[in-house]
Amino acid sequence: MQYLFVASGSLTLFIIALILGKQNKYLANRILVVWLILFVANLISLFVLYEATLPFSLGQHLILEFSEVSIFAHGPLLWLYTKSLTEESFYLKWEHSYHFVPFGIGYTLFLIQIFSGTEMASILRNSITILKMGSLLVYLVLVLVKLKGHRARVAHIFSNVEHKNLGWISFLSWGILMIWFIAGSGLLLDRFTAIVIPQYGGMIAHIAICLFIFLMGYFGLHQPSVFMEHTYPDSDSANVSKRETTVANSSKYRNSGLDAKGSKQIQQALLELIKTTRPYLDKELTLYNLAERLKVQPNHLSQVINSLEGKNFFDFINMYRVEAAKEKIQLGDHRNLTLLGIAFESGFNSKASFNRAFKKFTGQTPTEFKKHTS
Repeated sequence: MQYLFVASGSLTLFIIALILGKQNKYLANRILVVWLILFVANLISLFVLYEATLPFSLGQHLILEFSEVSIFAHGPLLWLYTKSLTEESFYLKWEHSYHFVPFGIGYTLFLIQIFSGTEMASILRNSITILKMGSLLVYLVLVLVKLKGHRARVAHIFSNVEHKNLGWISFLSWGILMIWFIAGSGLLLDRFTAIVIPQYGGMIAHIAICLFIFLMGYFGLHQPSVFMEHTYPDSDSANVSKRETTVANSSKYRNSGLDAKGSKQIQQALLELIKTTRPYLDKELTLYNLAERLKVQPNHLSQVINSLEGKNFFDFINMYRVEAAKEKIQLGDHRNLTLLGIAFESGFNSKASFNRAFKKFTGQTPTEFKKHTS
């Protein structure tokens, strides 16, 4: 088991070095690095537990108690990391430090008992245990709710959502819930019953933690920024961006200021632009740069697509991409290009997104459509 901790710690440090070596270290990268460093501290404490002999030295006590209350920090770091990826203008403020107050209080209590040479009362230690497990659960729920809203939102902004819907964070959050259940159940049984659970969960929990650290580092390393810099057709870009952050959650657009006549004008201009310049062939097309081409506000364009076309931006654009791919297949382009090549030329950026969209709008896979066409 000690070798597992050493290997996981070394790999985590390597991932940290790779992230720090990236040219564009946006805020999410910095938060991830702090989080991974915290994981390294946890791995060191696990190594100490397996290797050290009683009585523990001062240094061993400090790292063990630090790890004991670190769950108070894991939840906030996951939450802040998720917010940094899902909110366009997110930045760290002093108010965010409040999330780490429980961690500070908990560690201070442990430091007092370490340096005073006294044993912490069991009721206080058990209370900290319950609070830290509850804290992690609350943050996990907040993250999962945040990601659900984010997935709905990106469909109103991006025409390709690969690497933007953050499904891997959702997957890993559910993974943390499993680890929480395994480790938490073992910890509570060990603390409050006569049942002895090796290291509060034993080998299964430790392997799960090491696997989670690797996946978090790997996906975090390859996660690009979801929201890039955008330009807007008017000078009030900050307000446009702010309004756009809520457009996906508004179905009635009561405060948009766009009347029926204006909506029809935007729709006509949109359909004319689609017909003449085929902007959907651009893999990186977003609501923002399409609105810029039309010289309209992004929230107005989103309102038109939702209300008059009956689709979100993602489906609206990909419907035209599917039609372009169908046309290429019917014209025999598949004899010179693979289906993947046709997908790329039609504006898709991956085989998976092409297959999903094609199936959704035609009821057939691209391969089935090609067979029926030939």
